[in-house]
Amino acid sequence: MSYHDGPLYKITSVCKGGGYVYCRTEPLHPKRNSKGLYPLHRVLVENKLGRPLRSNEVVHHKDENPMNNRVSNLEAQTRSDHSRHHAHRVELVEVECWVCGESFELKPHQLRLRRKRSADGRIQCSRSCGRRAVVLRET
Repeated sequence: MSYHDGPLYKITSVCKGGGYVYCRTEPLHPKRNSKGLYPLHRVLVENKLGRPLRSNEVVHHKDENPMNNRVSNLEAQTRSDHSRHHAHRVELVEVECWVCGESFELKPHQLRLRRKRSADGRIQCSRSCGRRAVVLRET
C-alpha cells in the first residue's frame, strides 16, 4: 500500500516519437532520456500504482494500440507474463506414421525437416518405427 498525496509525477508536456507518446514530468523522472522524456504510459501506470515500476515490470496496452494511453487501457505486467501473452503460438500438424499407422503431432518446421531428411518423404513416429522403416524399405 502506498501513502502519497496525489500523483508521483505531474506531466508538463507530451510529444510523439518512435510509435509511442513521451512526456516531461515534474519532478524530473529518474529514468528520463537525455532530452528529459520518458514514456507516457509508464508514467501514468506509476502514478496509478503510487510507486515506480519494478525492473521486471512492463506496461501492457490491453487493446495493443501504443497510442491509446487511457489509464483503463494500461496494466503493469511482469516481463515473463507479457512475453507469454505476446508469444506466437504454433499450430501442430497431425501426421500418420507410415510404419505403424499411429497418429502423432509435429510443429510445421519439424515436419518439413523430417520429410527433407527422409529418402522418400515418408516419416515415422519414433526411432523404433524408424528402425523398422529401414527394414521395410530394403524389402
